[in-house]
Amino acid sequence: MPKKLECPLDGCHATIEAETEEEVLSQAEKHAESEHPELEFDDGTVEDLRSRIQDVQ
Repeated sequence: MPKKLECPLDGCHATIEAETEEEVLSQAEKHAESEHPELEFDDGTVEDLRSRIQDVQ
């Protein structure tokens, strides 16, 4: 089942969709590098994002 993640940062309306959690997280890291360079993409950030991933209905 496809997965999605909505960017949790205020004012950002990006949504990432992919087939697996790992693909979503990979795309989220690329999104963070280009749109939120101040964000540190560490283990805590990854776990927070992982908890926000939802199944696409």
